[in-house]
Amino acid sequence: MEEKMEERRAGRNTDEEMREHECMAWMCSIPGLFRPHHLKLLERFGHAADLYAAAETETEAMVKEGYAWAGQVRKFRKKHSAEEVSRRLAGQGIRFCYAGDEEFPEKLRQIPDPPLGLFIKGTFPDATRPCVGIVGARLCTRHGKETAEAVARTVAASGGQVISGGAYGIDGAAQMEALRSGGSSFAFLGCGVDLVYPEEHRNLFEKMYSSGGVISEYHPGAFARPFLFPPRNRLISGLSDVIVIVEARKKSGSLITAAYAAEQGRDVYAVPGRPEDELSEGCNELISQGAGIFLSPERFAEDVLSAIGGRKREQTAQLLDSGERKVYGILGKTSVNIAEIAQRTGLNLSELGKILIDLELKGLIREASADSYLRI
Repeated sequence: MEEKMEERRAGRNTDEEMREHECMAWMCSIPGLFRPHHLKLLERFGHAADLYAAAETETEAMVKEGYAWAGQVRKFRKKHSAEEVSRRLAGQGIRFCYAGDEEFPEKLRQIPDPPLGLFIKGTFPDATRPCVGIVGARLCTRHGKETAEAVARTVAASGGQVISGGAYGIDGAAQMEALRSGGSSFAFLGCGVDLVYPEEHRNLFEKMYSSGGVISEYHPGAFARPFLFPPRNRLISGLSDVIVIVEARKKSGSLITAAYAAEQGRDVYAVPGRPEDELSEGCNELISQGAGIFLSPERFAEDVLSAIGGRKREQTAQLLDSGERKVYGILGKTSVNIAEIAQRTGLNLSELGKILIDLELKGLIREASADSYLRI
């Protein structure tokens, strides 16, 4: 699928790209149609813009061939233009991003079944910072809730971001604690982003709109249905660097997320529990199958988060220009005065000041004290 998306991007001018973006948003907004339907339409028409411009007889032909759902395309086009859909999304504070857009998360491009488009209220996670998926039982114990909150605090304190599903129990507890701790959090929904599900988490969602994001591949207005939740779990794991499972029964959505994570090459950690506890059965089973054992938030930060952060800093450093690499290369955990940085790099203060600001904006360094800097 990714190769086809690259082919669609190649050779298209800016106007064509903007039109394809608009028509993809239109296609992905058609009620009752989901990823399998969208894939069939793109296979048939090539581009969303070509689908939008197609004669009515072409979708009618699909209905006659047995694709009854294609009738929805005809009905939707009669009532809603691509331009009107874009205006409506903007009016609801919803952005649309598809795989042909530059801001589309690279990690989601690389999973086996990437989403074709995503609706967002808020932002995507910062790709230069660790992303930790924290999931678990909806009907959790007090101990499970407190454990999830402790993990989230540790992630936030380490500069990481929490990803989950915004649900009752472990998900919501972890996400709210990440926000309380000054961090950011992102939720993938099993419904449209214009809906708050569960309704009791409205306050959590409002906070994520401004300090994170609420994301869904399902069209606005799509109600939460049981069959929509398992596929969205692949997006929680897909956008995470590591998954932590806190309390899970033997058959639970959290284990589906863990299975997706393994398929995607993500590390999975599970919080162990007593063998006789029903909410520990899933976690203990994961550990027996090779998942990492979550021993404590401190060990997790030291052994896992620091390693992820190091890899991301190295990846980011490879994208720096020569001046930024010079400055970044001499900074460490001990602060260095700006005069010493200038002397060791040979940069004048004007050049150096701009580079330091750019590195701060990229989240790679911070000012430790007046005119002294260190790596984050």
